[in-house]
Amino acid sequence: MPFNRFDHSVLGEIRPRFQLKIDLDADVALNHVHQKISKDPTVFGELSNSYLFLRIPKQNQHYWSPELSVRIEKEEYTEHTTVFCLVGPRQAVWAMFAFLYGFIFFASTFGGIYGIVKFQNSGDSNWLWTVPIGLIITFSIFITSKIGQNKGRDQMLHLISFLYHGLDEVTDVERINE
Repeated sequence: MPFNRFDHSVLGEIRPRFQLKIDLDADVALNHVHQKISKDPTVFGELSNSYLFLRIPKQNQHYWSPELSVRIEKEEYTEHTTVFCLVGPRQAVWAMFAFLYGFIFFASTFGGIYGIVKFQNSGDSNWLWTVPIGLIITFSIFITSKIGQNKGRDQMLHLISFLYHGLDEVTDVERINE
């Protein structure tokens, strides 16, 4: 789901990013969207410094529910304010996937190195199977994450629509194409 690209063939994108351009001060825009959150029961949000985190309320969340991280800041060399958006799984889910990818990478790498050394010394090739097994597990984790991303798609679109319409109430919103 590459939101900010014309090339829609990015299969590996798990946390899509996009940018919006507005003609409004960053603090005013953040405060407006934050106030709009209190009026809408379908969105929960937290404001922290210059970040706004939009989530689905607890009672409607499932394991794959997305989170929209929004950072609004005035660009240094332009006249407009840029809204940087990142859609992804909740932090606990993201950390679990990062840990699994890291663990499998290191286990496959060290198992493969140990297998090569053992094969050269004694001809035993059993440890070499850790590399293809690691690749299969990595691919299955990736497929699982894409299935989960698809399950959270409607909620993700709701969060993006909420942000876009919330900003559109006070200023013109334009998507920045990179």
